[in-house]
Amino acid sequence: MSLPPQFSGHRISGKADAKHTLELYLDYVCPFSAKIWKQVYENVLPFLEKEYSGQVQVIFRNQIQPWHPSSTLVVEAALAVEQIDPAQFAPYSNALFVNQKSYFDEAVVDKTRTEQYKSLSALAANTTHSSLREDKVLSLLQINPVSTASEATNHGNKITNDLKYHIKLGRQTGIHVSPTVLWDGIVENSISSGWTLDQWKEFFASKL
Repeated sequence: MSLPPQFSGHRISGKADAKHTLELYLDYVCPFSAKIWKQVYENVLPFLEKEYSGQVQVIFRNQIQPWHPSSTLVVEAALAVEQIDPAQFAPYSNALFVNQKSYFDEAVVDKTRTEQYKSLSALAANTTHSSLREDKVLSLLQINPVSTASEATNHGNKITNDLKYHIKLGRQTGIHVSPTVLWDGIVENSISSGWTLDQWKEFFASKL
C-alpha cells in the first residue's frame, strides 16, 4: 500500500493517512481495465469524496500485460507525464483509456517504437496541461539509435528505472491479470469491471 513520493500521481484520490486503501491494477490497453477505470474515475471518486471524505485513498497501479507489446510503451508515456507533472498523471491516464484502441495490437503492428512514442507524446500535449509539451515528454521516452550492434548499451530510456519499480511491485504482489483490485492490501475478487455505481456504493457501505 506504500507509494514512493516520486509516484505521487498514482494516488488518484484521498491522502496517504486515510484509514483504507483501494488499489486498482490496470493495463491501459485492456478493455476491461478501461471499463472499470471509467466507472471509478467518473463516478466512484466523486462519490467517495462526497460521502466518505478522508476515509479512503485510491491508488492506480500500472499492470503491464506483455502479450500486448504496446502496453510497455504506453505505461512509459504515463510515467514520463508523471515525472514532469504528477498532477497530470490521472488526466493523462484517462486520455489513454479513452484512446486505448489506438494502441491495440492491430493498430500498432506496423508502427515503430519511435512512432508510438511520438503519438503518445502528442496525446499528452493535446489532452492535459499545457506544461506537458510534446517535445518534453518525448525527450524522456526516446532512445537514440546506433549504427552497429557493438555500440548498443541496452540502457533503455529515462523512464526505464521507474518502469522497473512498477513491474517488480506487480510481480512481488502476485498480480497476474488486469483489472485486479485490492482492498487494504488484499485482492478483492468480488469487484467486477462491470459494477455499477450502486454496486460500488454497497461495497463501501459494507467496508466503512
